[in-house]
Amino acid sequence: MVRGFVIAACMFVMGTSFSQVLIGPGLIKATGSITPGLMVDQPMRNVYFSGFSEVYTSRKLSFRGDVLWYVDGQSKAAQETWRYGRNLSVYFGAFYHFNKKNWDMHIGFQPGMAVIKPAGSVQANPLVKPCPSAAFHVGSTFFVWKYFNFYADLAYTHTHYRGLNSGSAYLGELLFTAGLGFNINVFQSHRNKR
Repeated sequence: MVRGFVIAACMFVMGTSFSQVLIGPGLIKATGSITPGLMVDQPMRNVYFSGFSEVYTSRKLSFRGDVLWYVDGQSKAAQETWRYGRNLSVYFGAFYHFNKKNWDMHIGFQPGMAVIKPAGSVQANPLVKPCPSAAFHVGSTFFVWKYFNFYADLAYTHTHYRGLNSGSAYLGELLFTAGLGFNINVFQSHRNKR
């Protein structure tokens, strides 16, 4: 009986999502997640708390801001060459969307800033430095209902930390996040109240 109720509820939610197109101007999307990262040039796997907020200006264009807070990292090699002491990264940029009904694919570019402090194992008395950064995104979102969606996003971040005794360190990273997101269309909500 419980299984039948869950199946019926899922069918109802899926049916209502297909009958109403949710993507359009005024759509606001936000989420928080745990994001694993794989450094491109260093033998490190990192973990971040991340979140983003996105506003659609049309079905094809949106603007999005992302925040990443470094939690921990693990080296894949016996001797690690790089390790974060701290890292807070903030990005903001434009995304282009390819959508069909409530299925949305996106690509995006975000310039940003990473405030980084290397670990003591990288350099004695490391300094906290702001480092210019950029993020390139590809991903997909399925809007299940007018209040939530399922998403997946792959990002490449391009960052250099300059001023080490050994020179500069390239900190390019691939980041993957997926999960449940929340959304509301403020224009549709405003129209529905009239």
